Amino acid sequence: MKNRRAQVLIPSVLVIPSLLIFVYLLFETTKVSREKIRQQFAADSAAFIQMGDYTNFLNRTAYVNGAFPYRIFKEIFECTYGDGAELQKTDDSGSICEYKMLYEAGNFPKAYNDPEKGQPVNLDKEPKWRIEFDATHRPGINKPHEQIQVEDELIFIRDEQASKIFIFWDPAIETYKKYAQVYSVLGTVEESQMSVFERLTEKMNFFKKSFYLNAATKECLDNPELCGNDGLTLGQPNFKKWQRGSDMKSHFIKRIKFWALHMKTGMGFGYDRVKTNPPLEMPAPGLFQLTTVSSDVLRKIGQGYQIYQTWEPGSNYFNVNLTQFANCQPYSAKPCVHATITSQCPALNTDSNNCVWPNPTPKYQTRLYP
Repeated sequence: MKNRRAQVLIPSVLVIPSLLIFVYLLFETTKVSREKIRQQFAADSAAFIQMGDYTNFLNRTAYVNGAFPYRIFKEIFECTYGDGAELQKTDDSGSICEYKMLYEAGNFPKAYNDPEKGQPVNLDKEPKWRIEFDATHRPGINKPHEQIQVEDELIFIRDEQASKIFIFWDPAIETYKKYAQVYSVLGTVEESQMSVFERLTEKMNFFKKSFYLNAATKECLDNPELCGNDGLTLGQPNFKKWQRGSDMKSHFIKRIKFWALHMKTGMGFGYDRVKTNPPLEMPAPGLFQLTTVSSDVLRKIGQGYQIYQTWEPGSNYFNVNLTQFANCQPYSAKPCVHATITSQCPALNTDSNNCVWPNPTPKYQTRLYP
């Protein structure tokens, strides 16, 4: 009987401590895993929220570049569908719509498959919105950021048009006023959203605040202003404030000139072809036309910003320094979590992720990868 008790007691003395060690190991592993999951969620959420500012800016700029002027000028100047006028040709060969005349002069963009005198084409299902200027008289206008050419002077109604079409001086003045008013408003809209974008990305406050709320580490609580800094500095490429003129640029025209017919004065009959002399000067910085973004910037944001956020695993029952087994080399000696955050459009693999201009397609989406 005693031998039987010994057979039970002796193994128990050996197994129970091992079982306790296993329980402690399981507890410590769970504690570390829980903290890592929390840090990963905090980094993912912060990156996704911050990238939303970039995605919103790109989509809104694409609208201002293409869809907005296309639909607005279609409504104002198109015949039958809009409020535009049919202008008779001087050789009695028929008429031309005001909208078509202005588009052919290179004044605004329209969809490549725009129906003449019909409603604006629905582009929602198109992977690429081919909205562009007539480049006959503005050969560099439909180029990307690095190649675009926007001349300082725009010829609103050309000499050859005024010689072939009955476009008179007073109606031409009213047409010019409508045109200038629309692009003035679009310029104000673009300037406002660009200014907001610059403020939101100057210090990446959305990233820091989101990480602070979700991570709640001792380091963040002790130094809120430094919370999330590793995620914004360790990996490259990373979030940064885009610079005007190099990373993004709005393009303006400084002067507008046009030709029109003016009734002859004195005893004569008929019309003289006259022009604005001198050309009409636009208030500084000029009359807005469109905004472009650097191909390099768009390519990098499409490939993804690399977020490496360090975290502290803390002490454990076994006094094991976990940082020596899970450090974030070459970025840090501490453990870290990683995320790749992108803003991608349908032109990711064809045009360096450029859906801003040309082919302004407001279909950027924020995507998160491990």
